[in-house]
Parts: sequence; structure tokens; C-alpha cells
Amino acid sequence: MGKIVFISGGISSGKSDFAEKLCDERKGKTLYIATSTPLDEEMKEKKRKHIEKRRFKNWDTLEKYSELYKEIEEIGKKYNTVLLDCVTMMVSNLIFQDDYNFNAKDLLDSKEKTKKIIAEVKKLIEEIKKTNTEFIIVTNEIGLGGISENRLSRFFSQLCGEINQIFAKSSEEAYFVVSGIGVKIK
Repeated sequence: MGKIVFISGGISSGKSDFAEKLCDERKGKTLYIATSTPLDEEMKEKKRKHIEKRRFKNWDTLEKYSELYKEIEEIGKKYNTVLLDCVTMMVSNLIFQDDYNFNAKDLLDSKEKTKKIIAEVKKLIEEIKKTNTEFIIVTNEIGLGGISENRLSRFFSQLCGEINQIFAKSSEEAYFVVSGIGVKIK
């Protein structure tokens, strides 16, 4: 049965470094699933730094954020460890795929979008559990601040919080990373 190791923490808290160290400790072949879609120079630079950091690792990379569940069976046949970095970027991309204009949608549309994204995450977890592969899942803990006045920010925070709970409950291990130090919480 596939194993999920869940890693959460604040932005730039050291989650990715912590997750990569866990992967380095594992035996066998590793796949890095990058879920970001760099749309501006800042994100392109962040992606470049992540790639540079991993250049000496003998890892394969898959850049994808949507319908990952469809590929998990094949991934499970090839890899011992998979690092998915990160859920927060995946959720952001899923919200806006298909040119979804959040501001033009009403509350009912937002609830439907939530259901669709949560269903996709649950399918992903279901497929992971069918493998013999260890999946290290990285996400941001964005709900530690105040409640935003912005409707989209509130929607995003709420959705990420729900999805993080789903992953954490499905995990065999969970860590919270603070200032580069991983604290085991499960």
C-alpha cells in the first residue's frame, strides 16, 4: 500500500529542503512532481533555483498539476519515492484552469469548484494508496494568519485548509516545518 508523508509549513520555511532530505534517505528511484506554472519572472527564478538545487540528484521530473491521479499507477511501477511539490500551487492552478474567472462567479459556482478540486485530490490519494510507492507531499500552511478581506484569498485559504486536512488524515507521517526544522506531528 502506498505511503503518504505529509509536510506542511509556512512560505519559505524550508519545507522543500526537508522533503528532499527525506527523499535522499530513501533507496531506489525518485520522481519529482513540480506543480507550479511560472507566469512571472519571480516564479521563473524560483523554479530555476529549485532545478539548480536538484541538478546533481539522479531524479526524474514531471511538471504537472492536473489529473495526476491518471498517472499514478504507471508512476508507482517506476519509482520508489515521489516528491510532490507543492499542493498549494496545484490548488491555485486548478482554481484558474480553463480560464476560470473567480471574480465573475457566485457562491454556488465557488462551491462547485471546491467540490471538483477536492474530488480530484481524493482520486489522487486513492490511486497513491494502490501503489507500493512512498509519496512525500509538500504544502503551505496558509491558514495561520488573519482572515482576508479579499473573497478570492478567503476561498483559496479555506480550500487549501480543507485539502491539507484530507492529505494529513490520509498520511502515515506528517511534519510541520518551522525555520527549516521539521517537527513530526503524526
